[in-house]
Amino acid sequence: MVVVVLLAVNEFRPVGAVTATQSIGSSTGGGDPSPVPWPAGAQAAIGGSEGGAVAATSAPRPQPIASVAKVMTALEVLELKPLQKGDAGPTITIGADDVAELQQDQADGQSVVAVQAGEQLSELQALQALLIPSGNNIASLLARWSAGSVDAMVRRMNARARAMALTRTTFADVSGFSANTVSVPADLVRLGQRAMGDPVIADIVATPQVTLPVAGTAYNVNYALGKDGIVGVKTGNIPQGGAIYLFAASVPLSGRTATLVGAVQGLATLDLAFGGARALLAAARGSLRLVHVVSRQQTVGRYALPWDGGSDVVAASDLDILVWPGTVVRSRLETQAVSTAVAQGSTVGTLHVTAGDAAFDVAVTNTDPLAGPGRLERLTRVTW
Repeated sequence: MVVVVLLAVNEFRPVGAVTATQSIGSSTGGGDPSPVPWPAGAQAAIGGSEGGAVAATSAPRPQPIASVAKVMTALEVLELKPLQKGDAGPTITIGADDVAELQQDQADGQSVVAVQAGEQLSELQALQALLIPSGNNIASLLARWSAGSVDAMVRRMNARARAMALTRTTFADVSGFSANTVSVPADLVRLGQRAMGDPVIADIVATPQVTLPVAGTAYNVNYALGKDGIVGVKTGNIPQGGAIYLFAASVPLSGRTATLVGAVQGLATLDLAFGGARALLAAARGSLRLVHVVSRQQTVGRYALPWDGGSDVVAASDLDILVWPGTVVRSRLETQAVSTAVAQGSTVGTLHVTAGDAAFDVAVTNTDPLAGPGRLERLTRVTW
C-alpha cells in the first residue's frame, strides 16, 4: 500500500530542478595592492573599456555632475533616434521657443550654443553642439525633439540609469545645470564605458572643434583632448560640486592598446581635474595588468543529473580583464535549473565575474544533451 501511495505521489510531484556545480576557481588575485594616486580632496574611479570601475576611492557620496549629464542625454537621444556613424540623420528646425530658451539660459549664466529661428541642424550637428561646446539649450532642444518633452527625457534617463545599475545616480534635468543631478565616480565610469561603446558618441567626443550653421566654429571644452592618449569624454563644472571630468584614453597595456575610462569629481577647477586624470592614467600604464579569467570552451562546471547522465558546462567566449594589483577577481557560475531535456550546446547560464566594482558575464553552454527523467525514474524517485 505504501509503495502504491509513493508511486501516486511521484506521478504528480514536480521534478526537482538541478543546477550545475562550479568547477573553476571562485577567486584569484589579491596580494599586495599597488598604491593609486587618487587626487587629494576628490573622489575618483578608473576601469577598462567595459564592466565598471576596477578601482575607486572609498566611501563616495553622490555629488552634482553638471554637464557630464549630457552623456546620458546623448545616449537616450540615439536610443530614440538611432544614427549610424557617418550619417547626418534627420533635420531639426529651430523654432521661436528654442530661441526663447537660449535667451533665458544665457540670462541664467548657463553654457549655451547660439541658434536662430528657422535654422536647421542635423541630428549629428545637434549632438555635436551638445557634447563639444556643451550647450545646455541644445540638451533641452534634443529632449523635446526625441522624447516629446524634457520631463519625458528625464524619466527615460533615470530608467536607463537603473537598467545600467547606476545605483547612486539621479537625473533631475537633461543638461546637468541642476545640482540635484548627481552621481558617483564608479557610476560615471559605467556611463563613460557605455558612451564610448557607441561609435557616434565616441567620434563626437574625440572631435576638437566643429562648425555649426549659426554658432560658427565651436571648440571642445575638454581641452585635455589629445594629451596622454585622451580621446573623450565630457567635462562639467558647477558651483555646488566643483569640477567633474569623465575621461577616456587609449593607452598601451600588456602588449596591446587598451581603452581606459575614469572619472574625477569634486576638485575646485577643471585644470585640477585634468591633472588628476593624467596622474591616474600615468599610474595605470605602469600598474594595471591584464588577467586571463577564462578561455572559450574551458570547462567551468558540470550538471550531474540524479536520474541519468549529465554534462560539462563550458564558457562560450574568452574573458580577459584589466585589474589593479591587489584586486581580487571572483567568479560565480549561475546556471538555469534543469528539470526537462536541454539540447546540446544550449546557453544555460553565465559565469559572473567581478573585479572591484567591475562586473562581467560570460555565457556558458552544455557540451552534451541533458535528458529529462523518464516515467519510471519519476515514479520510483525518493529525493528529487
